[in-house]
Amino acid sequence: MTSEPMSLRGRLQADLGRPAPAQHGRPAASRDEPDGVRRSSETALLDAQDAPLSEQLPAGTALLRVRSRTYAGRPNYELDFHYQGGTKSANRDTDLRLRRPPDLGLPRLAELATEIGWRDTYRRVKGWWKTEPTLIDWVDWLERDENPKLVVWDQTAYEIPWELIYRQRIGGAAVVNAADGTGGWIGAKLPVIRWTTVWNGRRAERYDPPRKDCRGGVLVYEDKEFRAEHDGVGRHEVLPRSRHMEELRARLEDPYTAFGLLLLRCHGTYAKDPEKFMLGDVSLAALSDDWEMPALYDTGAAVLINSCVSARTTEDHRYNAAVPCTFAEVFLRWGAGAVIATLAEVSKADAHDFAARLLTQAGGRPVNLAEALTENRAYHARRAEKAVRHGGPGRVDEEIQAFFAGFTYAYFGHPETTLALEAPQSRACGGGEGA
Repeated sequence: MTSEPMSLRGRLQADLGRPAPAQHGRPAASRDEPDGVRRSSETALLDAQDAPLSEQLPAGTALLRVRSRTYAGRPNYELDFHYQGGTKSANRDTDLRLRRPPDLGLPRLAELATEIGWRDTYRRVKGWWKTEPTLIDWVDWLERDENPKLVVWDQTAYEIPWELIYRQRIGGAAVVNAADGTGGWIGAKLPVIRWTTVWNGRRAERYDPPRKDCRGGVLVYEDKEFRAEHDGVGRHEVLPRSRHMEELRARLEDPYTAFGLLLLRCHGTYAKDPEKFMLGDVSLAALSDDWEMPALYDTGAAVLINSCVSARTTEDHRYNAAVPCTFAEVFLRWGAGAVIATLAEVSKADAHDFAARLLTQAGGRPVNLAEALTENRAYHARRAEKAVRHGGPGRVDEEIQAFFAGFTYAYFGHPETTLALEAPQSRACGGGEGA
């Protein structure tokens, strides 16, 4: 059904129990490299405090790792930046004194807009990033790369909107495609890719998504409230649509169910308690602990969870640690080649439009998923920036709401994974490098 999944070049994992691999030809620090932060002499191995990298990320890719901590009695977080074979950190007292979780997660913004208005909410998100000067230096450094990509492995429950990093262009500040009309929104200029801790043995200790070329038909679960007459999916469907989660569960338990994309359309309902955090009528706890998905494991298909809050993080306090968990993580644990999910609530209309555009693209040619989400964000950023400069109040509010909706979708996976929808008999996902 599929070739064996291939990992990232240089496999981004801790070489636990063995000496660190010899470093050959590590690139010298760029003349544009930021000063004043730690650069490790060796790529860090994982332990309780360190990061899980071995040799190198794909060309042009940086990984930002975010971990929660307490500083001066307040919630805080640490930042480590892995790029060009080295590690930089911004965790000194001078960094931590300026830093605190921003309370600007996408789920919070609609509430904030009712208090201060959409335009002021937009402005507040822009302005917050000035308080992270070292991070902005790192982003400037990355943007000078020929083909920059940023992976964010956020191990906190602070819901920091990394796709909404904003870099104001002042003087010679590097902003990719400064004239493209998207303003300084980094998630509209370069692929911003998410990762989450995958709770499957030692996978929890490494960033290791395989590069996948997902090919095949679509397996659909659709709640009756989400039926759409013209969604572009029909000719690619491998089976009649599941109308109940138990029916989908049975199909995912059958290793002979072949597909290139799993599409879920249903309600998502957030709760801090995993037993009450719902996808359709299935709780996060039940999906995580009760479901088995050998069909997904065998195909390595992409997954689009087109439901509210499907990538939103909660903390699981049932065990001996406050463990961040999401619906996206469960599908990654069972071998999904990539997951696209939502960080906040999304309207049925916006969800339908997003899926229709993506599936139309993937029906004509292989689509790089990280780049497709970047293009989606860029579309909304251009419209919002134009409205803020030239539109009346009504149009400004409308475009800013659409802007935040466009940034609600997050991509988890390898920067180079692609999706191509084919006839139902075309089976599954091909492996990556060397497959």
